[in-house]
Amino acid sequence: MRKSIRLVLSVMAGLLILLAGAGIWFVLSPGSSDYGTFLNMRGYQIGALNRYDGEEKSINRYFDNYKLDLPLLYKLMFKAENLSLFLKSFRAEKIDTASINQLEIGNGTENFFDFTFMIRPDYRYNAPLFHGDALKALPGVTSALYMDFYSLNDDVDPERFFSVSRDKLEKALELARPYWKTEGFGELTPHLDPWKSPYRLEMVEPEKGTEEEKRAYFETVYACFVLYSEAYLEALDNCSRDDDPSVEAIREREVKDFVSILYEKDMAVKMGKMIFPEEDFDRYFLEGFWGTGPLD
Repeated sequence: MRKSIRLVLSVMAGLLILLAGAGIWFVLSPGSSDYGTFLNMRGYQIGALNRYDGEEKSINRYFDNYKLDLPLLYKLMFKAENLSLFLKSFRAEKIDTASINQLEIGNGTENFFDFTFMIRPDYRYNAPLFHGDALKALPGVTSALYMDFYSLNDDVDPERFFSVSRDKLEKALELARPYWKTEGFGELTPHLDPWKSPYRLEMVEPEKGTEEEKRAYFETVYACFVLYSEAYLEALDNCSRDDDPSVEAIREREVKDFVSILYEKDMAVKMGKMIFPEEDFDRYFLEGFWGTGPLD
């Protein structure tokens, strides 16, 4: 009798879980369209890197046509069975690693959750690194653009570095003003506070905007990204090389220490470890995106 009751209760619990899951599946869905913005950002960045003679790294081949089968929680979140990864990493004369990362919801949908990017200078150049994320709204995720230039030692002076292109940064900050994140600015990345710049940009999509207002927001995201990218690449192109070979090992260690903090504390890493096969995450994050290889 007791076994029968337990069986009935187990079946009922299972049905309730399935029903709750089904309800979540229909209620939780990806946010508004990005109107092709994230794909356009990719195209712009690849073109910009090509203008600076960027060459693709060999790691790109490993992640060609790479699919991520999602665990249940993320199936509900993305309303999809899997994600398709776009990862391209480049190097150039003054760039050790420049990477583009996107997660496409499904396969061949051109429905991207994000556009994540990074440009890290060659170790011979003592310059900030450029990193940012453009995100589309999902349950628990705000549609936003985050960009900053991180100085990894006290000798990096963002004001001096951007002396030739500061006007572009100021124009982008002015464009972003209507969408500025006034509450909780920088709160998602307190672990990066020691390296942040005066030019940190955080803007969020209006929650209840009209179609025209949402489109205007994403147009501004694209414009701000292009201005920041142009400003950075122009400044790096103007940067002088340090010919002291001893500094390269020091700067490599600075980069690895910075990435170690991200690896330990960043929410994107925690999410990535849940959706990537264990044997591929470090190859993706450390070798593919950041270009550091092992952190030890």
